[in-house]
Amino acid sequence: MPTLDIRGKLAAAEIGFYAPIAVLSFILIVRYAFRRDAGWFFLFIFSAARMAGGALVVAGQLQPAKTDLLLAAYILENAALAPLLLSSLGFIGMAGQHTYSENPRVTISLRLLGFVGLAGLGLSIAGGILGSPMSPNQASIGLILRRAASGVFAGFYVVLFMVHIGTWTYRWHLRSYRRSLLWGISAALPFLGVRIAYAVLSAWSASDLYGTRPSSNPTLANFNPITGNWIFYLALGLVMEFVVAALYLFSSTILAKRHR
Repeated sequence: MPTLDIRGKLAAAEIGFYAPIAVLSFILIVRYAFRRDAGWFFLFIFSAARMAGGALVVAGQLQPAKTDLLLAAYILENAALAPLLLSSLGFIGMAGQHTYSENPRVTISLRLLGFVGLAGLGLSIAGGILGSPMSPNQASIGLILRRAASGVFAGFYVVLFMVHIGTWTYRWHLRSYRRSLLWGISAALPFLGVRIAYAVLSAWSASDLYGTRPSSNPTLANFNPITGNWIFYLALGLVMEFVVAALYLFSSTILAKRHR
């Protein structure tokens, strides 16, 4: 009978870790009915994607004949970074309500950056499909698209970080609880940067989605999330993004709680 390897066990743990974040985010979405910025919505999408990806890996390892399960999981592995980045954008907008978020120039800039994130999502999904058993003759195009997606995510993060620095110039105009949210975002962004850097390295760690054709550079090949060093995958990938998600949820609820 098939059993779970270390990555299968990590995938099972993902389901348990992200379930509370998904539930709490969904409750907040329903409670506020989108009256605030979309940080919680994208955080819910990210958590749901991580839970779905974990379930697909577990199912794929227990049912080896169903290779499509693992394919979907590997596509979600990279594509789910888009909603995590977009949630960052949403929480920055939430922190600036009634201050910089009311500035038309800032609003347009945040929306344009959001479209860049959606473009990265599209590239990531297309890159995962092309070169897979669904399109075996377009592997090179799929590789280009996956690497382009990682570049888009990296560029998104750089601009996001610069925008975040700019928001601190409004710190004395913010209410204390919104400033607390901004502190939470500041704490999360370094972890997000490590996660994005890992995504870029993993995109160049192999020439195929499954990691069966690793880079000729053994150090770079270790950063592949499927066939590389699982400790790197855990420390630089799973832990980093979970810390970011947890900090966003904590800072947007507990830290940003309005005191009356």
